[in-house]
Amino acid sequence: MRSLSFRRAAPARLAGERGAVAVMVALLFVPLLGCGAIAVDVASLYADREQLQTAADAAAIAVALDCAGGACGNTTATATTALIANAGAADTAGATLRTPSVSISGQTVTVTVSADQSHWFAPVLGVDSTRVTATSTARWTATSKAVAQLPLALSWCEYKQQVAQYPLTSTTPHRLSWVTGWLGLCTGPDGNLFLGGGHALTDTDSAGVCRTTSSVGDSIGISPVSNWQPSRCTKAHLDGLIGTDVQIPVYDDVTGWLLSGLRAHVYGYALFHLTGYTLTTGEPVFYGYFTRGVQESGAPSSTTTAPYLGAGSVHLTTQG
Repeated sequence: MRSLSFRRAAPARLAGERGAVAVMVALLFVPLLGCGAIAVDVASLYADREQLQTAADAAAIAVALDCAGGACGNTTATATTALIANAGAADTAGATLRTPSVSISGQTVTVTVSADQSHWFAPVLGVDSTRVTATSTARWTATSKAVAQLPLALSWCEYKQQVAQYPLTSTTPHRLSWVTGWLGLCTGPDGNLFLGGGHALTDTDSAGVCRTTSSVGDSIGISPVSNWQPSRCTKAHLDGLIGTDVQIPVYDDVTGWLLSGLRAHVYGYALFHLTGYTLTTGEPVFYGYFTRGVQESGAPSSTTTAPYLGAGSVHLTTQG
């Protein structure tokens, strides 16, 4: 009988609990809905923040490239153009882009971009919009590590003679005629004399490639003998370099013996815009002009402080 009495009472008891749950759900519905709405708006803010960071990186790189090229120009306009190009979609999603802030110190530029993001649900809680901000810093430096696609190097004196005749601002192609003889003495940038003031061929990375990889401060093998090796630097290879800026090591000292074992100390890198060439006995004749240019890199090519001889690089710095 006890068990029967208990079972009869269960339905009424459960009905009471169901009513309590309904009341609790009703009471919690509004805050739960509010939390869900806020979560949607917060997720949107994170997405906007990521997009703005990409835009800030692009803006910093754009300004740094201009500055490294010799003229910073209108930095705000440059940053704004890059911002719109990389975060323009944010404006259609309810975010209003603001004018970026640009700060330059030495060879470093910092760009801060921001946007006011309108919310979909947060206005119910009195929050109509939130300002999203992103900052990026880029630095430009002289190239301190390079891959020369021609096994060619210039002495400091030869480089000075070349840019004296044809400044880096000139874009008129000419035949690359050597001015300084190999047996001439050259006074390096440090004031010391060294023998070998002309130009030289460099040892390549391996027997099967036409390139020489080096860094500022390296000692690379060179030869003053005009002995071009077509098996390494073929016509197809040279044709592929036409219209490009070729990096050329500039050396400020030579050590070793004249007939073998000569080493050149890499001081910096020049850029030669190759417009054509003629294959002759010995080394080819090159046409073009010395210039200045900057390449974007993912990270500094070296911690070495290199002199600017026309070749530079731009990279983003780590945010503190």
